[in-house]
Amino acid sequence: MNSIHHIPDASAFTRTQQLHIIRRTIDGNSFNWLVWAVAASGFVTDSYNLFTFNVIINALYFVYWPGEDDTQKEFLINMTTLVGSIVGQIVFGIFADKFGRTRLYGVELVIVIFSTLGVASSSRGEGSMDILAWLLAWRFMMGIGIGAEYPLSAVITAEWSPTHARARMMGAVFLMQPLGQLLANLVGIGVVMGYNRNHQLDKCSDPSIADCAQQVDRIWRWVTGVGAIPALLAIVFRFLIKDPGLYELEVRNDGDSAFKNTDQVYGGGIPEPDSHAPLRHTRGSNYMMDMGEPPLPVQFSRSDLYDYFIVQGNIWYLVGTSTTWWLVDFAFYGLGMGNPRTLAKLWLKGSERDARVAALGGSVPTWNVLAPSHLYARNDGNNIYATLVEGAKRNMITVSIGSILGSTVFVMAGDYLPRRHAMTFSFVVLGALFLVTGGVIFATNDTGFHAVSIVLVGLIYFLFNLGANTLTFIIPAEIFPTRYRCVCHGISAACGKLGSVLVQWILRQATFEGVKADDVTEENLGYVFVVFGCVMLTGTLFSWAWIPEVQKKRDGRNGLRLPSKTLEELGKGMEAARAEKTAVEAGSSVVDSEGMEGVTRRGWRTWVRRV
Repeated sequence: MNSIHHIPDASAFTRTQQLHIIRRTIDGNSFNWLVWAVAASGFVTDSYNLFTFNVIINALYFVYWPGEDDTQKEFLINMTTLVGSIVGQIVFGIFADKFGRTRLYGVELVIVIFSTLGVASSSRGEGSMDILAWLLAWRFMMGIGIGAEYPLSAVITAEWSPTHARARMMGAVFLMQPLGQLLANLVGIGVVMGYNRNHQLDKCSDPSIADCAQQVDRIWRWVTGVGAIPALLAIVFRFLIKDPGLYELEVRNDGDSAFKNTDQVYGGGIPEPDSHAPLRHTRGSNYMMDMGEPPLPVQFSRSDLYDYFIVQGNIWYLVGTSTTWWLVDFAFYGLGMGNPRTLAKLWLKGSERDARVAALGGSVPTWNVLAPSHLYARNDGNNIYATLVEGAKRNMITVSIGSILGSTVFVMAGDYLPRRHAMTFSFVVLGALFLVTGGVIFATNDTGFHAVSIVLVGLIYFLFNLGANTLTFIIPAEIFPTRYRCVCHGISAACGKLGSVLVQWILRQATFEGVKADDVTEENLGYVFVVFGCVMLTGTLFSWAWIPEVQKKRDGRNGLRLPSKTLEELGKGMEAARAEKTAVEAGSSVVDSEGMEGVTRRGWRTWVRRV
């Protein structure tokens, strides 16, 4: 090893040697808290802004559409946001591969900030404007920013992660999704309770009362506007990160920048490989060609796209990541458990729901989630305070807690789980659990065991984030080459959002026994779980067939841990995977081409000293 902060001349090494040096440097470290903070800060911001709509939707209906008992406007706003996310995931995925990871890292947050402020300031004026049109426009823009965060955060985290910490770091970033959702609910409850102290919202059961409408109008704007604050903080972090060394070398062919950026993030200098003497030369730019180094593929050229995806067959990897994400989001967003009306179906027993509907004259306004009357004695629970607080509480208990626990367990256990098999197995378990939950909902709808269905739904969200939901985020950032890593992750994520768009449209049209699936006054949620159970089971086939192994076999040196393959190994694609499998089956050993012997780990203390 050389002295601290020594950065060797990159031109003294072949490109392959440069790649080995960068890998040695990164893998000589542990969990990088700086990289995690940069990615996590943006991810929690986007999660807050994505899920905060479920917190404020009833307030919007109370103020602007109080007499409506249809969810069409909610449907349109959700669709617009999701379509915007699809655009952001694909466009920013392409741009990040073409122009660099960090050049765009922060642009998506600026989009989110402006669109958040736009949503919070939307108005119908004095009847001269349509607030729905403003909300649709701003939420579409917000969706672009939210969607862009997926490929950028995932890939930057993957490329800067030490191989042995990659699963934990990416899992810890994805943990920010349920935390952002929890934060949105906590902010919502806090703002509502704060306004209730001075304005007695628990007496507001009539939207026509001017003061009630005015105060509720302020509530949803505050809850929305708060989402701009963490985004501002996240932008500051974005200045602390550079383009990963892998990108600089494998796409830009700039070894000096690759060494410099790697040293800036990890510190401690760049070690020269002990087993390879530096090859000094004076042959200029043709040196790599003279040494027999193959030229870099021409990124996004027709010939390279055809060769990598079609000739080598790697299109099937993309099909695998896209279909599995599609199926996960089809069920995850289709459940709509963040939606207050769906939660009302789950939480209320049939007799209590029927009594509440009868008390309201048989028609339930969209803003009313049928809060249990015994919890809110004033106005028999028919008030906006009960609606907003109860909806947020149900969301936290049913969705957030299980999701956070699932992601946390994954962060702790990710190194011990075979990720490919874990994804396949999670589709089986979730499919079976969906079917069981649907049956339990039917069986316990109006019994003393009704709470069992709530527990089962919480378990579903726990398993979602322990398995398929987290892994569909991680694996697309691992298995593709650096030159197409962002766009492939973006396409995979966009297919997921396409699944969520499709399922919400289907549920809007679907009827079970003559009753619409989104009708809060009827018990038809069990049918939805049964259908989604069948959908999840089909994911088993796609995961088993088209998701590659991303880890090596246990070698005894790491205990029960399953060592991850490097991004360079995985990026070689399907042909290399077949060759490795053939070699293993033939009984020959697969040589670790990265030369990682004797690597010294430098932990989080290095980052603390540099910051």
